[in-house]
Amino acid sequence: MTKRCLLILSLFALVACTRTYDVYSDKYFVSFSCDMATAPFNSLHTLGHFLAVRPKTTKDGYRVKSPDGIEREYPYSEVQSRVFSFGLAGLIIGQPYFEESIYAFDLACPECDRSSARLTVNLDGMVSCSRCQSIYNLNNGGMPQSGTDKPLYRYRTTRNGTTLIVHN
Repeated sequence: MTKRCLLILSLFALVACTRTYDVYSDKYFVSFSCDMATAPFNSLHTLGHFLAVRPKTTKDGYRVKSPDGIEREYPYSEVQSRVFSFGLAGLIIGQPYFEESIYAFDLACPECDRSSARLTVNLDGMVSCSRCQSIYNLNNGGMPQSGTDKPLYRYRTTRNGTTLIVHN
């Protein structure tokens, strides 16, 4: 009987201390789509290339920044202005090396969990937070390299022809 009690207590302790990890986040609402046949989103076909996408401060469009620092602004269509939502701080969208699918992450650092803690996307597929100094690897599923044990918030992506849809 005591062995059975010890076994049950051990299993309970094991289950109680286990952290669960869901690959996709639904903490912040996301609804975004783009045409991968037109610039700048046609660069998403390049392995290891990631774009940062976030709304403009004037709320009448969005900004797209490539890792080499080039940033362009695009106006919303009437439909886009009603349906687009960019998560906490914006999106990072790209295709990791050695993957055939497009990934989407939140542009906010999950350790800081603030819209003002935007990550900086580097040419090598690494992103860093200037606030907490955490570094993440976009080519490894947004897993942390240093500074934290929290992975990036990842969102689902669906392709329909040349249209990429990022959603919860």
